[in-house]
Amino acid sequence: MIPAPTHFPNDSSHRIAVFLQPTERDDFDRLEELTADGLQAARKALEDITNLQVQFDGATISNLAELRQAVEKRRLLNDRFVDAANALTTQLADMEHLEDCPEIFDRIAQELGQAIALSNRVRDLLSAERDVGWHRGIRD
Repeated sequence: MIPAPTHFPNDSSHRIAVFLQPTERDDFDRLEELTADGLQAARKALEDITNLQVQFDGATISNLAELRQAVEKRRLLNDRFVDAANALTTQLADMEHLEDCPEIFDRIAQELGQAIALSNRVRDLLSAERDVGWHRGIRD
């Protein structure tokens, strides 16, 4: 942001100050931030799931490994991540848990939901860019 002038000279010179309002950035300008936010949400969910004192079945362990791999490799924008996160959300919702910790399961579901939503949003924006480019004659 440009600082406001505090001193105006009174001799024969002059200044022109232009003050512009900051413009909001749209989602397309924020692809990297959206992806990083999704990774952060997935990382928090993974940490919360790891801290649970619950015995997981084989399918949940497999999806958990897929989520861990996606977070470690920082790969959020693929079907494997979305499928594993969706499956984990469903599996955790169906899991019997102690009545004194439903807020932890709710928080994990929210974190996974946010990661999935951000992944889908970025993938949609990239797909739209590719499709518009194709219609404009720009080839991959």
